[in-house]
Amino acid sequence: MQPTNNQYYSSISRRRNKWSVLFCLQVMLASFSFVGQVLAVNEFELATDAQAAKWSGYVNVGFTRNIYDSDSYYAYQAYNIDSRIDYKANWGNVLFTLGGEKQTLHGKESSFYDPLLEYRTPLYALSDTVSLKGSLGVYLPAERESKLDRLQYAPRIAGYLFWSPLDNLSFYFSPRYRYNAYQYKTAGERVLVEQQLDGLLDAYWQITANWYLDVSGRYRISKNYYGRRLDDQFTFAQELGWSFKPDWVLAVGHNNSGRFYNPEVGTSQGFEIYDKKSSTFYLSITKYL
Repeated sequence: MQPTNNQYYSSISRRRNKWSVLFCLQVMLASFSFVGQVLAVNEFELATDAQAAKWSGYVNVGFTRNIYDSDSYYAYQAYNIDSRIDYKANWGNVLFTLGGEKQTLHGKESSFYDPLLEYRTPLYALSDTVSLKGSLGVYLPAERESKLDRLQYAPRIAGYLFWSPLDNLSFYFSPRYRYNAYQYKTAGERVLVEQQLDGLLDAYWQITANWYLDVSGRYRISKNYYGRRLDDQFTFAQELGWSFKPDWVLAVGHNNSGRFYNPEVGTSQGFEIYDKKSSTFYLSITKYL
């Protein structure tokens, strides 16, 4: 039996509230050459407060690989697990997102991602198809690179502008500003990033009741502690998902990331949807709670 519109969007909201800024765009890259932990970012919240449960969340397990041979310097392969707990009330949401990965090549390194503790305002409807909410959060140091760089904390402010022109098609735009507070301004010979400004655009298409396609892109501008603008960065991701059981989703996807040279340094390298050195492919399974 085909679900009603309210049931349909409530189901989408439960399934698509995954991979927050930490799995994405919060812990975007441990290294620019590898983007294993950068999955399609979905933050659609199409259900009303009355439809949503007070407690919700997800657990996601995935496998990521690029196309290089295992003995290549550029080869990347990792298993990851990510999770989120979400408490919803009439005053907004409190979310806690955490996870980590286990690399199986080049020393078999493993690392946590920096967890994100976040508050989101209630969803405010601007029209029948447009809605808005705000977010205030803080990242805590847990990732290997964050600890080596002596990160103390990283507050972040963000907004979400949702647009649903059709029953099965939704978009959102999310500007995000993050400030990194380190114990020192340098790590060895490296000058650390102090400020990051992200712009994320995401498109979600519910192809059928059980299949969806999600495409997202992010552009990042960064400055170091001396006010120098660093190379601009981009990430582009595509994900095809199948809900094979209620609250279970199996997905495959592709990620590509890179950088545009600062005009003060040199010309742009340009943008490519696929690049052998920076593209990764993943398979994941998610259980929504």
